[in-house]
Amino acid sequence: MTRRQSLGLAAAAVAGTTIAGTSTASASTDRWVRETLRRMTLEQKVGQLFVCYAYGPAADTADARNTSLYGVATPAEVVAKFHLGGVIYFAWTDSVKDPQQIARLSNGLQSAALADSGIPLQISTDQEHGVVVRVGPPATQFPGGMALGATRSAQYARAAGAIGGRELKAVGITTDFAPDADVNMNPLNPVIGVRSFSSDPALVAELTAEQVKGYQRDGKIVSTAKHFPGHGDTATDSHTGIPVISHTRDEWTRIDRPPFEAAIRAGIDSIMTAHIVVPALDPAGDPATLSRPILTGILRQELRFDGVVITDSLGMKGVRDKYGDAGIPLRAIEAGVDQLLMPVDPGLAYNSVLSAVRAGRISEARIDQSVERILKLKLKTGVVDHPYVDLARVAKIVGTPANYAQAQQIADRSTTLLKNDAGLLPLSPAPRTILIAGYSPAILGTALQGRGASTVVKDTGTTPTDAKIDDALAAAATADLTVVLTNKAWDTEVTDKDAKQQKLVNALLATGRPVIVVPVRDPYDVAYFPTAQTTLVTYGTAAVSMEALAKVLYGEIAPTGKLPVAIPAQPDPTKTLHPYGHGLTFDPRQTRLTVASYNIHAGAGEDNVFDLERTALALKALDADVIGLQEVDVHWDARSEWRDTIAELAAKLGMHAGFAPIYDLDPPAAGQPRRQYGVGVLSRFPLVRTENHSITRLSTQDPNPVPAPAPGFLEAEIDVRGRRVHVYCTHLDYRADPSVRAAQVRDTVKILAGDRRKDLQIMTGDFNAEATAPELAGLWKRLTDSWTAAGSTTGGPNTYPAIAANKRIDFVTVGAGFRVLRAEVPAEVPLDQAASDHRPMVADLSFHS
Repeated sequence: MTRRQSLGLAAAAVAGTTIAGTSTASASTDRWVRETLRRMTLEQKVGQLFVCYAYGPAADTADARNTSLYGVATPAEVVAKFHLGGVIYFAWTDSVKDPQQIARLSNGLQSAALADSGIPLQISTDQEHGVVVRVGPPATQFPGGMALGATRSAQYARAAGAIGGRELKAVGITTDFAPDADVNMNPLNPVIGVRSFSSDPALVAELTAEQVKGYQRDGKIVSTAKHFPGHGDTATDSHTGIPVISHTRDEWTRIDRPPFEAAIRAGIDSIMTAHIVVPALDPAGDPATLSRPILTGILRQELRFDGVVITDSLGMKGVRDKYGDAGIPLRAIEAGVDQLLMPVDPGLAYNSVLSAVRAGRISEARIDQSVERILKLKLKTGVVDHPYVDLARVAKIVGTPANYAQAQQIADRSTTLLKNDAGLLPLSPAPRTILIAGYSPAILGTALQGRGASTVVKDTGTTPTDAKIDDALAAAATADLTVVLTNKAWDTEVTDKDAKQQKLVNALLATGRPVIVVPVRDPYDVAYFPTAQTTLVTYGTAAVSMEALAKVLYGEIAPTGKLPVAIPAQPDPTKTLHPYGHGLTFDPRQTRLTVASYNIHAGAGEDNVFDLERTALALKALDADVIGLQEVDVHWDARSEWRDTIAELAAKLGMHAGFAPIYDLDPPAAGQPRRQYGVGVLSRFPLVRTENHSITRLSTQDPNPVPAPAPGFLEAEIDVRGRRVHVYCTHLDYRADPSVRAAQVRDTVKILAGDRRKDLQIMTGDFNAEATAPELAGLWKRLTDSWTAAGSTTGGPNTYPAIAANKRIDFVTVGAGFRVLRAEVPAEVPLDQAASDHRPMVADLSFHS
């Protein structure tokens, strides 16, 4: 016999009845419920209605908090004293430290319940995933409701429920208060937000039903849809006030009803009530938890739900304001509730129900109705037959690599790219210094560091101080890129009353440096950062969500998430910033590379004053992965203060340097360094190889200062995602002699032809001629001028003329395999800040990985 049949025989013996050993399983089930109910005392029946918490990591742990609240010290004694039907686990009750501890606690509490009444406990928790998680790692951490909504995948919703359910059951938790079936219609909703799947009732209904199937059919635990009749359109948190939902009956039917109706059709075992007032459903103004028209009239009779109805926490202000703590449980039962969750004073609530039955206010038959539903639920879950969990199997079920792989797959599909106006994404794979600031940035910092970035992490939280904001701004000044994470930055009523997150983000944007803004909770944050050019949303901070964000940033995967809600504009929310369904993408097979060319003219600006620091700042502002430099001095003379310009720039920018001299002079005096002048390359990628190629050259001076000038045609080879890229840099023919140019082009084409056909080629530098000059024709057959490919320029069709129209100062050309995404001359700075009397150009390129 199963344990349940044994309990049934014992109950029958107590009642003076007989059960045939040949009864069918169904008859045995019905009989067990009936006979168990018959043998129970009133005190035990009333105890079954209560789901409470108890402090302590083990059933026999004495805790003064239990003594204060319940009058007994250990969780086991709490269960026995009040004959509890269920318990709920939280981190703050020390119930969920790790899977083994949870499993042992569950077994200990079940032992206490069975010893008391012979009826096992319903052990529950709120494991919605996303922003509401009770059981942390190593249990699998899935993205939450709105992230699932962004995937639009019913399959993912069910898989998350199935895996989550199996892992909870492995540690003895038989009920999950999930999914959230609310339709988040209000962007200012302080309590639901990303817990909801969407603002679209049809999508919420579909994913709610699939999660119910995942939890119950696949995971074999109780699923609880919440918060009936719908908590999605409120600006008040029911934890701290009484929300009033102004929907008409027709609006409720169209918006809030479908998800709960879908859950019931999917076989939902339990529904949680909301502490909200809906005048259109109950003009009396009672919160739904205490409303008979809502719970009995609509939920029981109209929607035909005959499962277990449980209240939301009875400690919340939304249910306590109108009636006293002794009256609340009675009104809830009279409204149609079966289970009472977490009353403020458990002893008061328990004795209040007992007294009401003994006094005749509530009939015992009404109590029996709820107890019967609860017993049937426990049978269905299997906890009656198998109240204990196998400790040896916990690690084989909880947090397995396969489970985490599924969670990562879901997160990968949920990340939503909202804006990419600066063309910043995907980032090139070049190593760079990245500041990650804002809310909980450490996990993302680790993910980006694993991709070769040097990360600076500044955790400023949800209410950053001015000191933390200043610290982040200082770090941003030296970083190549900033990623700033926000959490409910829109909420200046509760979360961030002084709008410090908004101050932080807008200050970072005002620096003019590249900034990526990522709300890691509510997507509505982006409306408060109007100048942000690059925005994404993850809907949560789980490790898998941060890993997915890192993948999208680096173009390892394409962003495929679609907004499950609309984002209203600010300050006019009647306008829409991003509509429902919005979400950009890109081809992850395309690797991005930003290349710049700049004639630094020995670091002398328009004021003809050498300033290496100014030059470094100008180069940093280009935000390029590779920079070709012309007119680079190395210990030249007083013009460059005898400094090694290329080496110092590389050190200041954290880049790798290559140099090729055009002139290589002996030291002018003993003890002086060798004087060189030429071209250079700065690269975020390590240089695999450099070479100064021989090329026809005409000196810029007459007569030549040396018999044989150095070639000054630099090749720097880098590796980008397994592709060999040859970067050439040149500074040729200052005297603009067409015959010399023609020879130089022949030499250049010959040098380029030496590379393998599958390799990629980039050339930066300056030819002092128009692109249409006949002697350059052979070069353009080999390379594509990026200015021409871009279609428009600011300084001329193919060049930025620094002195005369025939001076092609600073160009970027590319070979086959490259696509030119953008090419431009950056905006000029004031003359006293100019690093050179020339202007740089920048080209965003991409190639197929």
